[in-house]
Amino acid sequence: MPDKAKHKKLPPLFVIKATMGLRNFLVKITKGMLPANFVMLEEASAIWKAKSIEVAAQLNISDYLEEKPLPISQLAALAECNEDALYRMMRTLAGEGIYKELSDKHFTNTKLSKAIQTKEDSVKYFVMHHVGVNNWDLVGDLLNCVKTGENAITHKFGMEPFEYLEKHPEKNNIFNKAMTETAELSGSIFLNAYNFCNYKKIIDIGGGQGHLLAQILEKFPATEAILFDQAHVVGDALNLLKQNGVDDRCSIVEGSFFASIPPNGDLYILKNILHDWDDSTSAEILQKIRAAMLPHSKLLLIETIIKPNNKPSFGKFIDLQMLIGTSGGKERTLEEFTKLLTEAGFAFRRVIENATPFSFIEAVTN
Repeated sequence: MPDKAKHKKLPPLFVIKATMGLRNFLVKITKGMLPANFVMLEEASAIWKAKSIEVAAQLNISDYLEEKPLPISQLAALAECNEDALYRMMRTLAGEGIYKELSDKHFTNTKLSKAIQTKEDSVKYFVMHHVGVNNWDLVGDLLNCVKTGENAITHKFGMEPFEYLEKHPEKNNIFNKAMTETAELSGSIFLNAYNFCNYKKIIDIGGGQGHLLAQILEKFPATEAILFDQAHVVGDALNLLKQNGVDDRCSIVEGSFFASIPPNGDLYILKNILHDWDDSTSAEILQKIRAAMLPHSKLLLIETIIKPNNKPSFGKFIDLQMLIGTSGGKERTLEEFTKLLTEAGFAFRRVIENATPFSFIEAVTN
């Protein structure tokens, strides 16, 4: 993994928050100056932008443009597309700053389009998962989800979401790669936001392919870890741990957190796990972790926290993804997290924010 992906240098958190606040204020002022029907027309038209980004990712357009600008004729040949149709999509994305159109229908990458290249530090598979044909179909079922509270996967396919992924390896592969990308992007920021060196043994529950643990272990050589997840999820984890030179300090344990939890960890991490489950199931998971913990152990939840205001929020959109794609999963407010922890026998300690949409929620056994 390139050093620049591991050690992102970002402005101080207060600068990021102030800048985002100013941006949101200016957007709000702009919308207030325009007729409401015009604003809503523009908002609804964002569907074309999102889908075009996914199609560009799927066609590997940014990869073809990696070395130099190309004419639309050559791009169409490489991507096996209709030249006129591809041009119409590319000029739309160029108008949004995602690509840049040069003279004679030549196109080149921009900073934004490079983010969907097939490389480290990319969001290509995240885009393909969230806006691709599978999830696109599920989003189309949002009306039924809102009317009934039933998730779209169960409604359309008659099975539970994780059962569906397990039975469709090709879709599960895209999902795993999407989750891996988010781990790669946020990992270095997490390392600077929380002092993982205080823990001799870290256990990542539902840790996927091990990207977060690999980064932690690489930075803190005195730490050991256990990666715990289901067999169909951790399939490539050993290779990744070896690539990072930490496989000798990280054991891979296959299993379900509904059955058993590896005991005696100093720190237990649950990253984006509880949002997949309803309150009663989340409480069951937390209780099993508590039973495996030592008296001095700590629990670290890494989740989005929904704040009680009318400001734009990544978590509020992901909450809709949980509505359509999980059986009762949801993003939660801090009050909801605190209640959940208390009922499972934990004492809430603190929240640590960082430059990602995900916060650290630290708790200890009560």
